[in-house]
Amino acid sequence: MSKTMSVLVLGMMLILVGFASAVVDDGSTLITGKVYNADFTSVIEGANVEVVCNGYSQFVVSQSNGKYSAIYSKFVCDAGDSLNVVAEKNGMYGSASGIIHEDAILNNWDLGVVNVAIVPEFGFFIGMLTLLSAVGIFFVVRK
Repeated sequence: MSKTMSVLVLGMMLILVGFASAVVDDGSTLITGKVYNADFTSVIEGANVEVVCNGYSQFVVSQSNGKYSAIYSKFVCDAGDSLNVVAEKNGMYGSASGIIHEDAILNNWDLGVVNVAIVPEFGFFIGMLTLLSAVGIFFVVRK
């Protein structure tokens, strides 16, 4: 009988430890959206996307349908918090901001939806125009 009692006590202890170590899930925050070209007519697949909420970054890649998603704990990113999304692919860049909203439909989840349009970076072109302008001014001043 003592062997049965020992097994029973051990089983009860394991159950109590399991309950004590259980973490209460206060929910999560889903941030999602799509990456588009400049005029929002087509989606961009394979864009590198950085999602930033309260200083915490997650890096994801947009799927074939242009969608991306990131999940945060509500302790990090909660309803009312602002977020920023930056997308980049092949010299094209875009960013957009949004707000996290409580979503009653998703039951204990908050939701942020931010779509991003990416456009070519014009740094190279502006640099070349500046250089050509400087050369032009040099010749005008020289005359």
